[in-house]
Amino acid sequence: MGQEYYWKRVTVCVIDDGLEWTNRDIKDNYCPEGSWDLNDDDSDPMPEGGNGKNEHGTRCAGEIAAAANDFCGVGVAFSSRIAGLRALDGTMTDSLEATAFNLNMNINDIYSCSWGPEDDGKTVEGPHYLAMKAIKHGIDMGRGGYGSIFVVASGNGGSNDDNCNFDGYASSIYTITIGAVTESGGLPFYAEECPAMLGVTFSSGSKRNFDIVTSDWTQMDGSGCTRHHTGTSAAAPLAAGMIALMLEVRPCLTWRDIQYIFVLTGIKVNLLHQNIWEKNAAGLWHSNFHGFGIISAWRLVSVAKAWQSVPWLTTYTSPQEEFERQIPCFPGELVVNISVSKEDADSYGLFIVEYVQVKMTLSHPYRGHLVIMLQSPAGTVSTLTHVRPKDNSTEGLNNWIFTSVKFWGEEPCGTWSLIILDSSSVLSEHGTFKSWSLILHGTPLTSEQFQDKIRFVQEAYSGKYLDENISFPCPPPSPSLDVMQPLTDKTLKIITLVGFFAFFMAVYETFEYMFCYKDEKKKRVNALQIVQRQVDGSNNSDTYHLLENDDNSIVDQDNIADNVPMTEIDSVKSG
Repeated sequence: MGQEYYWKRVTVCVIDDGLEWTNRDIKDNYCPEGSWDLNDDDSDPMPEGGNGKNEHGTRCAGEIAAAANDFCGVGVAFSSRIAGLRALDGTMTDSLEATAFNLNMNINDIYSCSWGPEDDGKTVEGPHYLAMKAIKHGIDMGRGGYGSIFVVASGNGGSNDDNCNFDGYASSIYTITIGAVTESGGLPFYAEECPAMLGVTFSSGSKRNFDIVTSDWTQMDGSGCTRHHTGTSAAAPLAAGMIALMLEVRPCLTWRDIQYIFVLTGIKVNLLHQNIWEKNAAGLWHSNFHGFGIISAWRLVSVAKAWQSVPWLTTYTSPQEEFERQIPCFPGELVVNISVSKEDADSYGLFIVEYVQVKMTLSHPYRGHLVIMLQSPAGTVSTLTHVRPKDNSTEGLNNWIFTSVKFWGEEPCGTWSLIILDSSSVLSEHGTFKSWSLILHGTPLTSEQFQDKIRFVQEAYSGKYLDENISFPCPPPSPSLDVMQPLTDKTLKIITLVGFFAFFMAVYETFEYMFCYKDEKKKRVNALQIVQRQVDGSNNSDTYHLLENDDNSIVDQDNIADNVPMTEIDSVKSG
Protein backbone atom coordinates (compact mmCIF):
# COMPACT_ATOMS: atom_id res chain seq x y z
CA MET A 1 0.00 0.00 0.00
CA GLY A 2 1.54 3.29 -1.08
CA GLN A 3 1.84 6.51 0.81
CA GLU A 4 -0.82 8.07 -1.41
CA TYR A 5 -3.46 6.38 0.75
CA TYR A 6 -2.31 7.88 4.05
CA TRP A 7 -4.48 10.74 5.30
CA LYS A 8 -2.88 10.94 8.75
CA ARG A 9 -0.53 9.00 10.92
CA VAL A 10 -2.59 6.82 13.22
CA THR A 11 -1.43 6.52 16.82
CA VAL A 12 -1.72 3.19 18.64
CA CYS A 13 -1.28 3.16 22.41
CA VAL A 14 -0.14 0.04 24.25
CA ILE A 15 -1.43 -0.13 27.84
CA ASP A 16 1.02 -2.48 29.51
CA ASP A 17 4.11 -2.74 31.75
CA GLY A 18 6.04 -0.04 29.90
CA LEU A 19 7.54 0.76 26.53
CA GLU A 20 11.25 0.84 25.80
CA TRP A 21 10.88 3.61 23.25
CA THR A 22 14.66 3.84 22.72
CA ASN A 23 14.59 0.46 20.96
CA ARG A 24 15.98 0.72 17.42
CA ASP A 25 12.69 -0.60 16.02
CA ILE A 26 10.48 1.80 17.95
CA LYS A 27 12.25 5.13 18.48
CA ASP A 28 11.46 6.54 15.01
CA ASN A 29 7.72 5.96 15.48
CA TYR A 30 7.52 6.78 19.19
CA CYS A 31 4.78 9.24 20.21
CA PRO A 32 5.81 10.92 23.49
CA GLU A 33 2.74 13.16 23.67
CA GLY A 34 0.46 10.10 23.76
CA SER A 35 2.53 8.32 26.42
CA TRP A 36 2.66 8.38 30.22
CA ASP A 37 3.90 6.40 33.21
CA LEU A 38 0.89 5.86 35.48
CA ASN A 39 2.89 3.80 37.97
CA ASP A 40 5.46 6.54 38.68
CA ASP A 41 3.29 9.44 37.47
CA ASP A 42 5.73 10.93 34.99
CA SER A 43 5.97 11.33 31.23
CA ASP A 44 8.43 8.49 30.57
CA PRO A 45 6.85 5.00 30.12
CA MET A 46 10.24 3.27 30.12
CA PRO A 47 9.90 -0.16 31.82
CA GLU A 48 11.88 -0.97 34.94
CA GLY A 49 13.76 -4.21 35.49
CA GLY A 50 13.91 -4.15 39.26
CA ASN A 51 10.47 -5.70 39.78
CA GLY A 52 10.86 -8.54 37.30
CA LYS A 53 10.47 -9.03 33.59
CA ASN A 54 8.70 -6.04 32.08
CA GLU A 55 9.35 -6.65 28.39
CA HIS A 56 5.73 -7.42 27.53
CA GLY A 57 4.62 -3.94 26.44
CA THR A 58 7.68 -3.42 24.25
CA ARG A 59 7.05 -6.72 22.47
CA CYS A 60 3.42 -5.83 21.79
CA ALA A 61 4.43 -2.38 20.50
CA GLY A 62 6.96 -3.88 18.07
CA GLU A 63 4.28 -6.05 16.48
CA ILE A 64 2.22 -2.96 15.79
CA ALA A 65 4.67 -0.28 14.70
CA ALA A 66 8.27 -1.52 14.47
CA ALA A 67 9.92 0.63 11.80
CA ALA A 68 10.87 -0.77 8.41
CA ASN A 69 14.61 -0.98 8.98
CA ASP A 70 17.30 -3.66 9.04
CA PHE A 71 16.87 -4.55 12.73
CA CYS A 72 14.69 -7.40 14.06
CA GLY A 73 11.19 -7.34 12.50
CA VAL A 74 8.70 -4.92 11.02
CA GLY A 75 5.36 -3.83 12.46
CA VAL A 76 2.02 -4.44 10.79
CA ALA A 77 1.43 -0.69 10.57
CA PHE A 78 5.06 0.38 10.32
CA SER A 79 4.14 3.98 9.42
CA SER A 80 1.89 4.47 12.46
CA ARG A 81 2.95 6.13 15.67
CA ILE A 82 3.25 4.13 18.88
CA ALA A 83 2.59 5.37 22.42
CA GLY A 84 2.97 3.59 25.74
CA LEU A 85 1.03 3.80 28.98
CA ARG A 86 2.91 2.09 31.79
CA ALA A 87 0.22 0.79 34.15
CA LEU A 88 0.78 -2.91 34.90
CA ASP A 89 4.01 -2.59 36.91
CA GLY A 90 2.17 -1.95 40.16
CA THR A 91 -1.23 -2.25 41.79
CA MET A 92 -3.98 -1.90 39.22
CA THR A 93 -6.90 0.05 40.68
CA ASP A 94 -10.24 0.96 39.14
CA SER A 95 -9.30 4.63 38.82
CA LEU A 96 -5.89 3.74 37.32
CA GLU A 97 -7.57 1.64 34.63
CA ALA A 98 -10.07 4.41 33.95
CA THR A 99 -7.27 6.93 33.55
CA ALA A 100 -5.42 4.60 31.16
CA PHE A 101 -8.47 4.07 28.94
CA ASN A 102 -9.00 7.81 28.45
CA LEU A 103 -5.50 9.25 28.78
CA ASN A 104 -4.45 11.40 25.81
CA MET A 105 -7.45 10.17 23.82
CA ASN A 106 -7.26 13.30 21.70
CA ILE A 107 -3.95 11.86 20.42
CA ASN A 108 -4.30 8.08 20.73
CA ASP A 109 -6.66 6.43 18.23
CA ILE A 110 -6.37 2.78 19.26
CA TYR A 111 -5.68 1.21 22.67
CA SER A 112 -4.15 -2.27 22.67
CA CYS A 113 -4.68 -4.27 25.89
CA SER A 114 -3.02 -7.70 26.07
CA TRP A 115 -4.09 -8.39 29.65
CA GLY A 116 -7.16 -9.10 31.74
CA PRO A 117 -8.45 -11.10 34.72
CA GLU A 118 -6.79 -14.34 35.83
CA ASP A 119 -7.13 -17.15 33.26
CA ASP A 120 -7.45 -19.78 36.00
CA GLY A 121 -10.79 -21.23 34.99
CA LYS A 122 -12.59 -19.97 38.08
CA THR A 123 -12.40 -16.17 38.08
CA VAL A 124 -15.43 -14.03 37.24
CA GLU A 125 -14.31 -10.42 36.85
CA GLY A 126 -14.66 -7.40 34.65
CA PRO A 127 -13.95 -3.70 34.66
CA HIS A 128 -15.29 -1.92 37.72
CA TYR A 129 -17.43 1.19 37.75
CA LEU A 130 -14.87 3.85 36.80
CA ALA A 131 -13.17 1.71 34.16
CA MET A 132 -16.52 0.85 32.54
CA LYS A 133 -17.46 4.52 32.46
CA ALA A 134 -14.07 5.39 30.96
CA ILE A 135 -14.45 2.83 28.16
CA LYS A 136 -17.90 4.20 27.35
CA HIS A 137 -16.55 7.76 27.47
CA GLY A 138 -13.79 6.80 25.03
CA ILE A 139 -16.32 5.22 22.70
CA ASP A 140 -18.46 8.37 22.77
CA MET A 141 -15.77 11.05 22.67
CA GLY A 142 -12.50 9.52 21.40
CA ARG A 143 -11.04 10.31 17.96
CA GLY A 144 -13.02 13.52 17.77
CA GLY A 145 -16.33 11.69 18.15
CA TYR A 146 -15.69 8.63 15.96
CA GLY A 147 -14.80 6.59 19.06
CA SER A 148 -11.60 5.22 20.58
CA ILE A 149 -10.84 1.65 19.51
CA PHE A 150 -10.18 -0.83 22.35
CA VAL A 151 -8.56 -4.13 21.33
CA VAL A 152 -8.39 -6.83 24.01
CA ALA A 153 -7.01 -10.37 24.12
CA SER A 154 -9.46 -13.23 24.69
CA GLY A 155 -7.16 -14.85 27.26
CA ASN A 156 -4.84 -17.83 27.66
CA GLY A 157 -6.96 -20.02 29.94
CA GLY A 158 -7.69 -22.81 27.49
CA SER A 159 -5.68 -25.37 29.44
CA ASN A 160 -7.79 -24.46 32.48
CA ASP A 161 -11.05 -24.81 30.50
CA ASP A 162 -11.63 -21.10 30.98
CA ASN A 163 -14.23 -19.12 29.03
CA CYS A 164 -13.73 -15.50 28.04
CA ASN A 165 -17.41 -14.75 28.74
CA PHE A 166 -16.37 -14.58 32.40
CA ASP A 167 -13.95 -11.80 31.44
CA GLY A 168 -15.88 -8.53 31.42
CA TYR A 169 -13.29 -6.81 29.21
CA ALA A 170 -13.60 -9.48 26.52
CA SER A 171 -17.41 -9.61 26.74
CA SER A 172 -17.90 -5.84 26.49
CA ILE A 173 -19.74 -4.60 23.41
CA TYR A 174 -17.28 -1.70 23.24
CA THR A 175 -14.13 -3.79 22.74
CA ILE A 176 -12.77 -5.89 19.90
CA THR A 177 -11.95 -9.31 21.36
CA ILE A 178 -9.22 -11.22 19.55
CA GLY A 179 -8.14 -14.84 19.96
CA ALA A 180 -5.23 -16.78 18.47
CA VAL A 181 -4.50 -19.51 15.94
CA THR A 182 -1.25 -21.24 15.14
CA GLU A 183 0.71 -20.63 11.95
CA SER A 184 -1.24 -23.47 10.30
CA GLY A 185 -4.61 -22.16 11.47
CA GLY A 186 -4.95 -24.72 14.25
CA LEU A 187 -6.21 -24.23 17.77
CA PRO A 188 -3.47 -23.40 20.34
CA PHE A 189 -3.55 -25.28 23.63
CA TYR A 190 -4.10 -22.03 25.54
CA ALA A 191 -7.03 -20.79 23.41
CA GLU A 192 -10.18 -19.89 25.32
CA GLU A 193 -13.60 -20.13 23.76
CA CYS A 194 -16.53 -17.77 24.05
CA PRO A 195 -19.23 -16.31 21.77
CA ALA A 196 -18.05 -12.71 22.36
CA MET A 197 -14.97 -13.19 20.15
CA LEU A 198 -14.87 -11.27 16.85
CA GLY A 199 -11.84 -12.88 15.22
CA VAL A 200 -8.38 -14.41 15.51
CA THR A 201 -4.83 -13.67 14.36
CA PHE A 202 -1.65 -15.73 14.30
CA SER A 203 0.36 -16.52 17.40
CA SER A 204 2.27 -19.36 19.02
CA GLY A 205 1.24 -22.98 19.44
CA SER A 206 3.03 -26.16 20.41
CA LYS A 207 6.80 -26.51 20.39
CA ARG A 208 6.62 -27.52 16.73
CA ASN A 209 5.11 -24.13 15.83
CA PHE A 210 6.90 -20.84 15.40
CA ASP A 211 6.33 -18.00 17.87
CA ILE A 212 6.03 -14.33 16.97
CA VAL A 213 9.18 -12.33 16.13
CA THR A 214 9.08 -8.80 17.49
CA SER A 215 10.97 -6.06 19.32
CA ASP A 216 12.20 -6.69 22.84
CA TRP A 217 13.65 -4.65 25.67
CA THR A 218 17.40 -4.47 26.25
CA GLN A 219 17.33 -4.62 30.05
CA MET A 220 18.14 -7.81 31.98
CA ASP A 221 20.24 -9.18 29.10
CA GLY A 222 17.56 -8.54 26.49
CA SER A 223 18.85 -8.17 22.93
CA GLY A 224 16.18 -5.78 21.68
CA CYS A 225 14.69 -8.54 19.51
CA THR A 226 12.90 -11.79 20.32
CA ARG A 227 11.60 -14.80 18.43
CA HIS A 228 9.41 -15.96 21.29
CA HIS A 229 6.42 -13.70 21.83
CA THR A 230 3.41 -15.93 22.52
CA GLY A 231 -0.24 -16.32 23.45
CA THR A 232 -3.22 -14.08 22.82
CA SER A 233 -0.96 -11.30 24.10
CA ALA A 234 0.75 -11.55 20.72
CA ALA A 235 -2.50 -11.95 18.76
CA ALA A 236 -4.31 -8.78 19.91
CA PRO A 237 -1.54 -6.30 18.88
CA LEU A 238 -1.57 -7.71 15.34
CA ALA A 239 -5.25 -6.82 15.14
CA ALA A 240 -4.52 -3.34 16.53
CA GLY A 241 -1.96 -2.85 13.78
CA MET A 242 -4.46 -3.91 11.12
CA ILE A 243 -6.99 -1.42 12.47
CA ALA A 244 -4.33 1.27 12.16
CA LEU A 245 -4.02 0.37 8.45
CA MET A 246 -7.80 0.70 8.12
CA LEU A 247 -7.79 4.15 9.70
CA GLU A 248 -4.93 5.26 7.47
CA VAL A 249 -7.11 4.79 4.37
CA ARG A 250 -10.37 5.91 6.02
CA PRO A 251 -9.89 7.76 9.32
CA CYS A 252 -13.60 8.45 9.81
CA LEU A 253 -14.51 4.80 10.42
CA THR A 254 -16.49 4.63 13.64
CA TRP A 255 -15.79 2.05 16.31
CA ARG A 256 -18.89 0.19 15.11
CA ASP A 257 -17.78 0.32 11.46
CA ILE A 258 -14.59 -1.48 12.44
CA GLN A 259 -16.54 -4.16 14.29
CA TYR A 260 -18.79 -4.65 11.26
CA ILE A 261 -15.84 -5.02 8.91
CA PHE A 262 -14.24 -7.61 11.22
CA VAL A 263 -17.52 -9.54 11.30
CA LEU A 264 -17.98 -9.54 7.52
CA THR A 265 -14.39 -10.24 6.40
CA GLY A 266 -13.37 -13.15 8.65
CA ILE A 267 -11.96 -16.29 6.99
CA LYS A 268 -12.88 -19.75 8.27
CA VAL A 269 -9.88 -21.67 9.60
CA ASN A 270 -9.25 -25.02 11.27
CA LEU A 271 -11.52 -26.65 8.70
CA LEU A 272 -10.58 -30.16 9.86
CA HIS A 273 -12.92 -29.48 12.77
CA GLN A 274 -16.01 -28.28 10.91
CA ASN A 275 -18.22 -29.04 13.90
CA ILE A 276 -16.94 -25.94 15.69
CA TRP A 277 -18.39 -23.70 12.95
CA GLU A 278 -22.09 -22.86 12.71
CA LYS A 279 -23.99 -20.60 10.34
CA ASN A 280 -26.57 -18.17 11.72
CA ALA A 281 -29.83 -17.12 10.08
CA ALA A 282 -28.14 -14.10 8.44
CA GLY A 283 -25.69 -16.37 6.61
CA LEU A 284 -22.61 -15.68 8.79
CA TRP A 285 -20.32 -18.42 10.07
CA HIS A 286 -19.13 -18.17 13.68
CA SER A 287 -17.05 -20.28 16.04
CA ASN A 288 -16.64 -19.87 19.79
CA PHE A 289 -12.94 -20.64 19.23
CA HIS A 290 -12.30 -18.42 16.20
CA GLY A 291 -15.00 -15.75 16.17
CA PHE A 292 -15.92 -14.94 12.57
CA GLY A 293 -12.53 -16.22 11.44
CA ILE A 294 -8.97 -15.10 10.90
CA ILE A 295 -8.67 -11.45 9.99
CA SER A 296 -6.86 -10.46 6.82
CA ALA A 297 -5.12 -7.09 6.49
CA TRP A 298 -5.81 -7.07 2.74
CA ARG A 299 -9.52 -7.66 3.22
CA LEU A 300 -9.83 -5.13 6.04
CA VAL A 301 -8.09 -2.33 4.15
CA SER A 302 -9.78 -3.08 0.81
CA VAL A 303 -13.22 -2.88 2.44
CA ALA A 304 -12.38 0.07 4.72
CA LYS A 305 -11.36 2.31 1.82
CA ALA A 306 -14.91 2.58 0.45
CA TRP A 307 -16.97 1.61 3.51
CA GLN A 308 -20.10 3.66 4.21
CA SER A 309 -20.82 4.04 7.92
CA VAL A 310 -23.56 2.00 9.54
CA PRO A 311 -26.40 3.78 11.36
CA TRP A 312 -26.37 4.54 15.05
CA LEU A 313 -26.44 1.92 17.81
CA THR A 314 -29.80 1.23 19.42
CA THR A 315 -30.47 -1.00 22.43
CA TYR A 316 -33.60 -2.78 23.63
CA THR A 317 -33.65 -4.17 27.17
CA SER A 318 -36.50 -6.49 28.12
CA PRO A 319 -38.26 -6.21 31.47
CA GLN A 320 -36.42 -8.28 34.06
CA GLU A 321 -38.02 -11.67 34.71
CA GLU A 322 -37.84 -12.62 38.42
CA PHE A 323 -38.69 -15.98 39.91
CA GLU A 324 -37.32 -18.87 41.99
CA ARG A 325 -36.81 -21.77 39.58
CA GLN A 326 -34.88 -24.91 40.50
CA ILE A 327 -32.10 -25.89 38.08
CA PRO A 328 -32.48 -29.65 37.49
CA CYS A 329 -29.54 -32.03 37.34
CA PHE A 330 -28.44 -33.71 34.11
CA PRO A 331 -30.14 -34.82 31.88
CA GLY A 332 -32.80 -32.27 32.82
CA GLU A 333 -32.72 -28.67 31.70
CA LEU A 334 -34.36 -25.37 32.62
CA VAL A 335 -35.83 -23.33 29.76
CA VAL A 336 -37.16 -19.79 30.17
CA ASN A 337 -38.40 -17.49 27.43
CA ILE A 338 -38.62 -13.80 26.64
CA SER A 339 -40.61 -12.59 23.65
CA VAL A 340 -39.78 -9.45 21.71
CA SER A 341 -42.64 -8.01 19.71
CA LYS A 342 -42.26 -6.23 16.39
CA GLU A 343 -43.78 -3.14 17.96
CA ASP A 344 -41.14 -3.12 20.73
CA ALA A 345 -38.27 -3.62 18.28
CA ASP A 346 -39.55 -1.05 15.79
CA SER A 347 -40.08 1.55 18.52
CA TYR A 348 -36.33 1.33 19.22
CA GLY A 349 -35.35 1.31 15.54
CA LEU A 350 -33.98 -2.19 16.10
CA PHE A 351 -34.17 -4.01 12.76
CA ILE A 352 -31.18 -6.38 13.09
CA VAL A 353 -29.14 -7.40 16.12
CA GLU A 354 -25.41 -7.15 16.64
CA TYR A 355 -24.36 -7.95 20.19
CA VAL A 356 -26.88 -9.91 22.27
CA GLN A 357 -26.46 -10.00 26.03
CA VAL A 358 -28.08 -11.90 28.87
CA LYS A 359 -28.02 -10.43 32.38
CA MET A 360 -28.75 -13.05 35.03
CA THR A 361 -28.72 -13.88 38.72
CA LEU A 362 -28.61 -17.43 40.07
CA SER A 363 -27.31 -19.43 42.99
CA HIS A 364 -25.51 -22.76 42.70
CA PRO A 365 -23.36 -24.96 44.95
CA TYR A 366 -20.84 -25.53 42.11
CA ARG A 367 -20.91 -22.72 39.55
CA GLY A 368 -18.54 -24.43 37.14
CA HIS A 369 -21.00 -27.27 36.50
CA LEU A 370 -23.38 -25.03 34.55
CA VAL A 371 -23.81 -24.88 30.78
CA ILE A 372 -25.85 -21.89 29.57
CA MET A 373 -27.19 -21.43 26.04
CA LEU A 374 -29.33 -18.87 24.24
CA GLN A 375 -31.55 -19.62 21.23
CA SER A 376 -32.74 -16.88 18.90
CA PRO A 377 -36.20 -16.70 17.30
CA ALA A 378 -34.56 -17.94 14.07
CA GLY A 379 -33.31 -21.10 15.81
CA THR A 380 -29.61 -20.17 16.13
CA VAL A 381 -28.13 -21.51 19.39
CA SER A 382 -25.17 -19.83 21.09
CA THR A 383 -23.37 -21.50 24.00
CA LEU A 384 -22.73 -18.66 26.42
CA THR A 385 -20.60 -20.76 28.75
CA HIS A 386 -19.43 -24.36 28.97
CA VAL A 387 -18.43 -26.44 32.01
CA ARG A 388 -15.48 -24.99 33.96
CA PRO A 389 -14.25 -27.87 36.15
CA LYS A 390 -12.02 -25.64 38.30
CA ASP A 391 -14.80 -23.20 39.13
CA ASN A 392 -16.14 -24.67 42.37
CA SER A 393 -17.48 -21.35 43.65
CA THR A 394 -20.71 -21.34 45.67
CA GLU A 395 -21.34 -17.66 44.90
CA GLY A 396 -23.34 -18.28 41.73
CA LEU A 397 -23.85 -15.25 39.47
CA ASN A 398 -25.10 -11.83 40.54
CA ASN A 399 -26.34 -9.69 37.64
CA TRP A 400 -23.53 -11.07 35.47
CA ILE A 401 -23.74 -10.27 31.76
CA PHE A 402 -22.95 -12.89 29.10
CA THR A 403 -22.37 -11.71 25.52
CA SER A 404 -22.73 -13.32 22.10
CA VAL A 405 -22.02 -12.03 18.59
CA LYS A 406 -23.23 -15.22 16.97
CA PHE A 407 -26.66 -13.71 16.13
CA TRP A 408 -25.14 -10.77 14.20
CA GLY A 409 -27.46 -9.74 11.35
CA GLU A 410 -30.50 -11.69 12.55
CA GLU A 411 -33.88 -10.08 13.21
CA PRO A 412 -34.83 -9.51 16.85
CA CYS A 413 -38.56 -10.28 16.87
CA GLY A 414 -39.92 -13.48 18.37
CA THR A 415 -39.17 -15.74 21.31
CA TRP A 416 -35.67 -15.92 22.77
CA SER A 417 -35.02 -19.01 24.90
CA LEU A 418 -32.46 -19.33 27.67
CA ILE A 419 -31.42 -22.92 28.37
CA ILE A 420 -29.56 -23.86 31.56
CA LEU A 421 -28.01 -27.30 32.00
CA ASP A 422 -26.46 -28.65 35.19
CA SER A 423 -23.81 -31.22 34.29
CA SER A 424 -23.91 -32.71 37.81
CA SER A 425 -25.58 -36.11 37.88
CA VAL A 426 -26.30 -35.97 41.62
CA LEU A 427 -26.31 -32.97 43.93
CA SER A 428 -27.43 -32.66 47.53
CA GLU A 429 -28.40 -29.06 46.79
CA HIS A 430 -29.82 -27.75 43.54
CA GLY A 431 -29.13 -24.37 42.02
CA THR A 432 -31.82 -21.70 41.83
CA PHE A 433 -32.42 -19.44 38.86
CA LYS A 434 -33.61 -16.06 40.13
CA SER A 435 -33.78 -13.47 37.37
CA TRP A 436 -32.75 -12.56 33.85
CA SER A 437 -33.21 -9.93 31.20
CA LEU A 438 -32.37 -9.82 27.50
CA ILE A 439 -30.35 -6.95 26.04
CA LEU A 440 -30.39 -6.57 22.24
CA HIS A 441 -27.91 -4.16 20.66
CA GLY A 442 -28.48 -3.41 17.01
CA THR A 443 -29.22 -0.86 14.35
CA PRO A 444 -31.94 0.50 12.02
CA LEU A 445 -30.14 -1.26 9.14
CA THR A 446 -32.68 -3.61 7.52
CA SER A 447 -31.96 -7.24 6.66
CA GLU A 448 -31.87 -6.31 2.97
CA GLN A 449 -29.41 -3.51 3.59
CA PHE A 450 -27.29 -5.87 5.67
CA GLN A 451 -27.14 -8.31 2.79
CA ASP A 452 -26.11 -5.41 0.54
CA LYS A 453 -23.20 -4.80 2.93
CA ILE A 454 -22.15 -8.44 2.58
CA ARG A 455 -22.21 -8.16 -1.22
CA PHE A 456 -20.19 -4.94 -1.12
CA VAL A 457 -17.55 -6.61 1.07
CA GLN A 458 -17.16 -9.52 -1.33
CA GLU A 459 -16.87 -7.10 -4.24
CA ALA A 460 -14.18 -5.08 -2.43
CA TYR A 461 -11.91 -8.13 -2.05
CA SER A 462 -10.70 -7.55 -5.59
CA GLY A 463 -8.94 -4.39 -4.43
CA LYS A 464 -10.82 -2.27 -6.98
CA TYR A 465 -11.29 0.63 -4.57
CA LEU A 466 -7.59 0.72 -3.72
CA ASP A 467 -6.54 0.38 -7.35
CA GLU A 468 -8.81 3.20 -8.45
CA ASN A 469 -7.35 5.41 -5.71
CA ILE A 470 -10.77 6.95 -5.17
CA SER A 471 -11.78 8.81 -2.04
CA PHE A 472 -15.14 9.20 -0.34
CA PRO A 473 -16.26 12.12 1.81
CA CYS A 474 -16.23 11.49 5.55
CA PRO A 475 -19.50 11.96 7.42
CA PRO A 476 -19.17 14.24 10.46
CA PRO A 477 -18.78 12.54 13.83
CA SER A 478 -21.40 12.74 16.50
CA PRO A 479 -21.23 16.01 18.49
CA SER A 480 -18.44 15.91 21.04
CA LEU A 481 -17.91 17.61 24.36
CA ASP A 482 -14.72 18.66 26.07
CA VAL A 483 -12.54 15.70 26.96
CA MET A 484 -12.91 14.85 30.63
CA GLN A 485 -10.26 12.92 32.50
CA PRO A 486 -11.37 10.40 35.16
CA LEU A 487 -10.81 11.46 38.76
CA THR A 488 -7.61 10.30 40.43
CA ASP A 489 -7.53 8.40 43.73
CA LYS A 490 -6.25 11.52 45.50
CA THR A 491 -9.09 13.66 44.15
CA LEU A 492 -11.67 11.04 45.11
CA LYS A 493 -10.29 10.90 48.66
CA ILE A 494 -10.46 14.68 48.99
CA ILE A 495 -14.04 14.73 47.70
CA THR A 496 -14.96 11.94 50.12
CA LEU A 497 -13.41 13.74 53.10
CA VAL A 498 -15.14 17.00 52.19
CA GLY A 499 -18.41 15.12 51.86
CA PHE A 500 -18.03 13.56 55.32
CA PHE A 501 -17.20 16.96 56.83
CA ALA A 502 -20.22 18.60 55.18
CA PHE A 503 -22.47 15.79 56.40
CA PHE A 504 -21.14 16.10 59.97
CA MET A 505 -21.66 19.86 60.00
CA ALA A 506 -25.19 19.47 58.66
CA VAL A 507 -26.06 16.98 61.40
CA TYR A 508 -24.44 19.21 64.04
CA GLU A 509 -26.34 22.32 62.89
CA THR A 510 -29.60 20.36 62.78
CA PHE A 511 -29.27 19.16 66.38
CA GLU A 512 -28.10 22.56 67.54
CA TYR A 513 -31.18 24.20 66.06
CA MET A 514 -33.44 21.51 67.54
CA PHE A 515 -32.11 21.66 71.10
CA CYS A 516 -30.06 24.83 71.58
CA TYR A 517 -32.44 27.56 70.34
CA LYS A 518 -35.58 26.55 72.20
CA ASP A 519 -36.05 29.85 74.03
CA GLU A 520 -35.39 31.94 70.95
CA LYS A 521 -37.96 29.94 68.97
CA LYS A 522 -40.56 30.43 71.70
CA LYS A 523 -39.94 34.19 71.69
CA ARG A 524 -40.33 34.30 67.94
CA VAL A 525 -43.60 32.36 68.06
CA ASN A 526 -44.92 34.62 70.81
CA ALA A 527 -43.95 37.72 68.87
CA LEU A 528 -45.80 36.50 65.79
CA GLN A 529 -48.86 35.75 67.93
CA ILE A 530 -48.78 39.32 69.24
CA VAL A 531 -48.66 40.69 65.72
CA GLN A 532 -51.57 38.46 64.73
CA ARG A 533 -53.62 39.73 67.65
CA GLN A 534 -52.75 43.29 66.77
CA VAL A 535 -53.96 42.75 63.21
CA ASP A 536 -57.10 40.91 64.29
CA GLY A 537 -57.95 43.43 67.00
CA SER A 538 -56.99 46.66 65.25
CA ASN A 539 -60.63 47.83 65.40
CA ASN A 540 -61.17 46.75 69.01
CA SER A 541 -60.71 49.55 71.53
CA ASP A 542 -60.18 47.02 74.31
CA THR A 543 -56.89 45.70 72.85
CA TYR A 544 -54.36 44.89 75.56
CA HIS A 545 -51.06 46.76 75.32
CA LEU A 546 -49.04 44.75 77.80
CA LEU A 547 -48.27 41.04 77.49
CA GLU A 548 -46.23 38.66 79.57
CA ASN A 549 -43.48 36.54 78.05
CA ASP A 550 -42.65 32.98 79.10
CA ASP A 551 -39.76 34.48 81.05
CA ASN A 552 -42.21 36.76 82.97
CA SER A 553 -40.94 39.89 81.24
CA ILE A 554 -43.38 42.55 80.10
CA VAL A 555 -43.75 43.32 76.38
CA ASP A 556 -45.29 46.46 75.00
CA GLN A 557 -47.58 45.23 72.24
CA ASP A 558 -47.69 48.58 70.51
CA ASN A 559 -43.92 48.42 69.98
CA ILE A 560 -43.55 44.71 69.24
CA ALA A 561 -43.48 45.29 65.51
CA ASP A 562 -40.15 47.05 65.91
CA ASN A 563 -38.59 43.68 66.78
CA VAL A 564 -40.32 41.60 64.08
CA PRO A 565 -38.99 41.54 60.50
CA MET A 566 -41.30 43.18 57.96
CA THR A 567 -41.43 39.97 55.90
CA GLU A 568 -42.99 38.14 58.84
CA ILE A 569 -45.52 40.93 59.47
CA ASP A 570 -46.47 40.95 55.77
CA SER A 571 -46.87 37.19 55.74
CA VAL A 572 -49.19 37.34 58.74
CA LYS A 573 -51.29 40.05 57.11
CA SER A 574 -51.49 38.27 53.79
CA GLY A 575 -52.49 35.07 55.57
